[in-house]
Amino acid sequence: MAKDGTNRGGVRIGAGRKSKSVEEKFLDGQLDRRVSELEINDNAPFEDFTPPPPKDYLLAEQKGGIKLCSEQIYQETYRWLKSVGCAGLVTKQLVENYSMAMARNIQCENILSQFGLLAKHPTTGEPTQSPFVKIGIDYLKQASQLWYQIYSIVKENNAKGQIGVTSQSEAMDMLLRRVK
Repeated sequence: MAKDGTNRGGVRIGAGRKSKSVEEKFLDGQLDRRVSELEINDNAPFEDFTPPPPKDYLLAEQKGGIKLCSEQIYQETYRWLKSVGCAGLVTKQLVENYSMAMARNIQCENILSQFGLLAKHPTTGEPTQSPFVKIGIDYLKQASQLWYQIYSIVKENNAKGQIGVTSQSEAMDMLLRRVK
């Protein structure tokens, strides 16, 4: 322990050997119990899949009379999870929190498109940055952290061998092709 009372020792985040995915364990002959559970839970065809109903706060009408797109994000995320075979592994609350944070970020972006990036300072009257810029950044950061949690669960437990193309990986591929 340091003089200021903080504990600076110990295990570092991200240090050490990376854990094997289910696919690697399967290829090495160390079949994990979760593989058979995935097959049991995800036998239903994709077309017949209906995600669990979202909580009421995802469906609530907003003060301005607009409807958030959180329900749409929630359903798309669950459909993607089903397509990669991990719909039963990610908690409903994690998907709900992600969809709400992403919907709030989109709501802030819509407000910024409508009113602009500048606002009037309340005391001096000078132009200043709109508070919705900071709010939108905070929601985007929260949504990114939640998405990372969802994606890491899928990455560790994906039994199909391929996660598939997402909009994020597709955008990254386009950026990397431009660099060459």
